Amino acid sequence: MYAIEKELKMLRQFISPKHREGLEKWKCYSEDEIAETEKRLRGKLPLPIRDIYRYMADLLVTSGYLRPLELLHREGSYLGFFLAPGEGDIIGIKISESSGELYAWEENDPNDTAWEYEDELVTAYEDGAEEEKRKAAAAYQKYWKRLNIPLIHSPLNVHKLEHGPGFNHLLDAYGLFLVLHAIREWEEMTWMEHADEPTCLFSEFFPAQFRREYFQNIADRIKDDFKPLSDHPELIELQDFPLQMAYVHKDREALLVLGQEPVCFMLLTKGAAGRELLEKVQEQTGLAFHVGF
Repeated sequence: MYAIEKELKMLRQFISPKHREGLEKWKCYSEDEIAETEKRLRGKLPLPIRDIYRYMADLLVTSGYLRPLELLHREGSYLGFFLAPGEGDIIGIKISESSGELYAWEENDPNDTAWEYEDELVTAYEDGAEEEKRKAAAAYQKYWKRLNIPLIHSPLNVHKLEHGPGFNHLLDAYGLFLVLHAIREWEEMTWMEHADEPTCLFSEFFPAQFRREYFQNIADRIKDDFKPLSDHPELIELQDFPLQMAYVHKDREALLVLGQEPVCFMLLTKGAAGRELLEKVQEQTGLAFHVGF
């Protein structure tokens, strides 16, 4: 398993300043805070998880995909970090394993009380109330300790995540997928509000009927200027089509991302896209790009 620090730092450059303002109430975590959590959990967190908390916690916690570090807790033999997009399952690891494979399960909360502590922590974060944050986190941990020692609630219904596009079964691949997913969501929700700041452009929709060759031709035409964000094989979005979820331009000023489902490309730039770059991307993909869908 390789560190994803480089990829996360790259992606962070393409979170628009207008979106960063919405992330200010949360934060990324320091090494000291991670070490304190590891001491509480009596074990080291996997490297990809450490990187995600250090470089992308504000984006993923705000988007509802990453559990705040203060709320990490053991549940039986498992440790959950993520919420699956569109689902209620917790996604995490089996503590005794070092493979980095992911598992999903529905947390056992027979009193349906855990969410109250989570809400209290979120409110304290938004208010900047340090003492209230500590109280909410301590109450949450006490609650889960009571459930787990002794382990009196029903056994977890755990299943290992399957290999598949957009739902990856290893920590590093899944972490990158979630970051890309969250960036896409933020851009898609706000493009109308910032149409005069064209740092996010959308391509025309892909043809309704297409073959593998259509996407292979695009992959071949963009390869001189765009390189995959990661060489992780699980970040191929379409099962039988050879397109990665995200490509970084050779000058690192643009990111080409597959849109939802996917039906189009999203072009993210650090500043307004220049005419030369835009014309080249349109020529390479064979698709027109514009503000909005």
